[in-house]
Amino acid sequence: MKATEIIKNLKLAFDEMLNQTQQKFIDAMLKDGTMVSVTELAIGGIVTIDGIPAPTGEHILEDGTTIVLGDNGAITEIKPAEPTAEVQIEVEGKKEEDMTAKFSAFETSTLEKFSSYEEKFKQYEQRFADYETKLNNAHKVIGLLKDLTQQLADSPTGEVDEAVKSSNTFATKEKKENSYDILFSKK
Repeated sequence: MKATEIIKNLKLAFDEMLNQTQQKFIDAMLKDGTMVSVTELAIGGIVTIDGIPAPTGEHILEDGTTIVLGDNGAITEIKPAEPTAEVQIEVEGKKEEDMTAKFSAFETSTLEKFSSYEEKFKQYEQRFADYETKLNNAHKVIGLLKDLTQQLADSPTGEVDEAVKSSNTFATKEKKENSYDILFSKK
């Protein structure tokens, strides 16, 4: 890639980042008639009045929704508007029936999920126990191999008989000690 292409790609990336960071404000009106600008009506959104962060505390929007603002006009809590008493009475009977059915369906699905999770946990517990057994066996084998190697390193070696010509060379005591140091050094 040529330098001009790299610079062109960097410029595109920076332009894209700048476009993403520009916030779009939504205009809203408070119950007292004050116009405010909101980045988004969600926790973390920023509320400003004439470009200045709105003061901390509770503010009631025109529709009755209460927003609680923290430092720098950040929304920390949103409280939905309370429904009127008439609407609540009309809907209350239907809500109770619907909510009972929804709750029992939710409870059933939750119980099914928990039972499936319990099965999975039992399988994982068995696998873990199997792996733990295998690991303990591996540690025993490693310990035995270490002991065997120690015994081989400690066993006496014969001296080389110069009169016998062979292609084998036996380890001298000096070579044996060096091998032992290499095998069992704790560095």
